[in-house]
Amino acid sequence: MSIISKTIRILLGSFFLLVLVLILAQAMFLRPRIDLQLMVPEESFELPTSMTFFPDSTTEFVVTEKSGQVKRFTEDLKQSSALLLDLTDKIYSSGWEEGLLSLAFDPDYANNSFVYVFYSMDNPKRSQLSRFTVGSDNMVDRSSELALLEILKPSNGHNGGMLQFGTDGLLYVSVGDGYRGYLAQDLKDLKGSLLRLDVSNASETVPYKIPSDNPYANNSKGIQPEIFAWGFRNPLRFSIDELTGDIFVGDVGDKYKEEISHVKVGRNHGWPTLEGDECYPPETESCDKENTVLPIAAFRHIFIRSVIGGYVYRGEDIPWLQGQYVYGDRFRGLFYLDPTESDIQHFPQVLAYKPRIQHGNELGEVMFLSSLTEDAHGELYAISLGGAIYKIRQMSTRKELEGFLRALWDFR
Repeated sequence: MSIISKTIRILLGSFFLLVLVLILAQAMFLRPRIDLQLMVPEESFELPTSMTFFPDSTTEFVVTEKSGQVKRFTEDLKQSSALLLDLTDKIYSSGWEEGLLSLAFDPDYANNSFVYVFYSMDNPKRSQLSRFTVGSDNMVDRSSELALLEILKPSNGHNGGMLQFGTDGLLYVSVGDGYRGYLAQDLKDLKGSLLRLDVSNASETVPYKIPSDNPYANNSKGIQPEIFAWGFRNPLRFSIDELTGDIFVGDVGDKYKEEISHVKVGRNHGWPTLEGDECYPPETESCDKENTVLPIAAFRHIFIRSVIGGYVYRGEDIPWLQGQYVYGDRFRGLFYLDPTESDIQHFPQVLAYKPRIQHGNELGEVMFLSSLTEDAHGELYAISLGGAIYKIRQMSTRKELEGFLRALWDFR
């Protein structure tokens, strides 16, 4: 056999081996194709920051806009752009991470009509948590505002700002480090922490109470009793699993890693001693990992550039996804992981890689993710910074190899 023939055989063998590897990798890397069903068209909002369903609803929801408006929608769009609240004259939204950041409905909303919002203000720079009351005309009465908590900030950024009521009926609030990493380790400061408050009987004199089982509820060392857990950089999005009560935080990283943490009450989650599961900065020879809650996932920026925390999927539409934690990357789409895995996960599993925004019957630019949310049935939705809302659903066909190759090329 000539050298040329041998070379051709080797090249062909290598080619088919590569194809086999890619097919096997695709089988492990991808699940049945996920489709993003357009629910609310692009440019329906201006820089949406969060989407929240009304209690027990799968069709009616509100969207907060960075500028300070809250808009009310139904899935059939009969109430499209109905204004629920307008705080544009009060909110500071010039900074990229400033503005109206989130909204939560009171667990007893059907009886008290209370909503809670977290927003930025200026002069001095601060974040504010307030309660409002929705009137009979389905508009918030601005005069009903009850300021519950004010947090002074050293800069315009790393606010956190997510609100969610837990299965215990208490309000959880994520607060970023304000671009001052050391504050995430200062228990006498609220920044870089997840807070837990009892707002059930809020008043001007007692805006909230400290739950008796908060880890520092009765301390005498000056530790802020609102703190439930600490050591976070910018916990932009977190969620509470309705089935288990487990809390998962997507903590936006600095130079090297993005992380997802399973929150442990009264524990330190690392920042800025660690970024992800590694000492920070990297040249640090050693750091205290034994007394730190390590993340369940830590991704280098070659994989995930800006994590958007998500939800444990409890819906029915995508059976294989049940019990999996679905999260996002602002620039690269949707991913998932097994939250019960004992080892720290370093490689993301793709759910929808760089999904493209639908304009009429055509697909346009890549969707930039703002946040994720769930409805009363546990189905998940994605909100784009461009102002569209998509429902995450399963398609009957498997994703083509082209999608895997595109992801592989981007991760090169």
